[in-house]
Amino acid sequence: MTVIVETKNFQCRASGLYQLVFDEKSKKAIWRWVSSAIYLSKSYRKIDTGEIQWELRFYCSDGWQTDIISREDVTEKNFTSLMRKGADVTTWRTKVVIEFLIEQEKQIVIEKMHEQVGWSLQGQEMVYIHHQLLSQQNSISEYIGEFNIAKRGSFSKWLETVKEHIVGNPSLELALCIGFSAVLVGYINKFLNIHADSLIIHICGNSTTGKTTAAMVAVSGFGDPKEGPRSLIQSFNGTDNALTKIIANNNGMPIVCDETSLTTMGTQKLVNVLYTWAKNLEKARLNKNSEKRNRASWGTTIITTGEGSLIDQANQNEGIRVRVFEFQNLQWTNDAFHAKSINHSLSNNYGHAVEVFVKTILGYSKEFVQKSWEDETQKVALKLPKSKFNDRISKKFALIIMAAKLLNQSFNLHLNLEAIEKLLIEQEKESLDERLIGPKAYDTIREWLLKNQKHFYINKVGNPEQQTIWGRIDIDKNKNKTQAFILAEEFKTMIQYAGFTDMKVVLRELDAMGLLIKEKDSKQNKYHTRRVISGQENSKNGMQVYGIYLDGQFINQVYSATELAERKRSKKKITGVNQ
Repeated sequence: MTVIVETKNFQCRASGLYQLVFDEKSKKAIWRWVSSAIYLSKSYRKIDTGEIQWELRFYCSDGWQTDIISREDVTEKNFTSLMRKGADVTTWRTKVVIEFLIEQEKQIVIEKMHEQVGWSLQGQEMVYIHHQLLSQQNSISEYIGEFNIAKRGSFSKWLETVKEHIVGNPSLELALCIGFSAVLVGYINKFLNIHADSLIIHICGNSTTGKTTAAMVAVSGFGDPKEGPRSLIQSFNGTDNALTKIIANNNGMPIVCDETSLTTMGTQKLVNVLYTWAKNLEKARLNKNSEKRNRASWGTTIITTGEGSLIDQANQNEGIRVRVFEFQNLQWTNDAFHAKSINHSLSNNYGHAVEVFVKTILGYSKEFVQKSWEDETQKVALKLPKSKFNDRISKKFALIIMAAKLLNQSFNLHLNLEAIEKLLIEQEKESLDERLIGPKAYDTIREWLLKNQKHFYINKVGNPEQQTIWGRIDIDKNKNKTQAFILAEEFKTMIQYAGFTDMKVVLRELDAMGLLIKEKDSKQNKYHTRRVISGQENSKNGMQVYGIYLDGQFINQVYSATELAERKRSKKKITGVNQ
């Protein structure tokens, strides 16, 4: 009978596992049958955690089976769990089988395996973990993670597609740079001891803009860009925990979450997911023993796609507006034939380019990379429109420009740096007003007052239609300015209806713009004031209101002469505080 594995005291044959024992009766060593065949086929060390895992082969009535277990489970108590897969490891045999496997382990070369992707420090060496360990001298490690990042097709075909169909199209050049910026985000977080938010890019528009093609361009250098369970293009249709798991322990590989419109999450959960993505750290959790679990971290570029605005789905949240960069209705491809050509080629040639790109970066010192980032940030900052977010945004856009320069160096592409930079700056100009909650809220309040002026006393003139009173508007013709005082509950209702999630943020931004009327003698940071509002109960000492400065003779520009005369005829006397 052929021996599959032999150690000092054991033999594993097809017929079973045998132990060499001394037979008292015959006074000689014999091979005693222990169990059905089982042996250690491979031993791996997970470089992510340092954990040893065993791959076991064992024979069952329906043939040979394979299972992978952690070495920490190789105990008499836990080992019997293999019985559910058919292994012959009943309790009385377990001790002897484990003795054999530990003896055999000394003969096995421990191989490396990994689940995580992106930058890591292996000893003193900086490596980029992908389908293998990429460094100046690559080393072998088997990827056992969730994504298909094995090389397919040829590098030359991928590069040919990029040069023929992408170079010369600024939008697709931008998409390529966005994808490779992930490598820089991971590098900065892992090696420079600087926290850099993960980049979140949302590509939105109708189906003819080529947004799916742009997403494929962004990730094709790293792995499978076709939609599928192991693709680098995943669905946004998942729970908040599932969407976090997609990027967990990813330090430099881009990921796409497709079709944000499919999500069933409410606004607050969506906002939480986007904050978590940007901050690079999983929220704290407890395990089944009520002990704090290790929290996953990451640092990468995350691309989302959808027909509608992701920021609109987040209901005007100020923090999201500076963390998510949207490119709306940008035409990414020239036409349907252009998109089809790119999609077909990249679907069959992917996963090659990252190695070349990584080795280009490894050719520079950490100090050089940091200095380059700082220099690029300063250049971008000078070209961006001025805002309080300028520094934060310029740091992020600088990474995309750096990626473009490194791509040109790595692949001799001649990407148009000026055109890419122009697209970034145009995006910032378009989204600046959207991110600035104060101006947006101010415009909302102006529009609301114009539509609902019949609910306000204007210069102590009552409303002829006997409408419910929501406040008052004071117009100073001499100084050419207007003040509106809105009852607190009506103000809150108006702000919430307009889609703003945090009224305190709205008030803070209006105050920062100098548009909020507050109590002059208030020692606390209160945003409200008090005014007499005729017709309101208990108004003698003034009602709590929110006061807003408005430009010019705001309402007078709207009323006709007939309407003003009608209001004067219905004038009522108002007395009390701050008249």
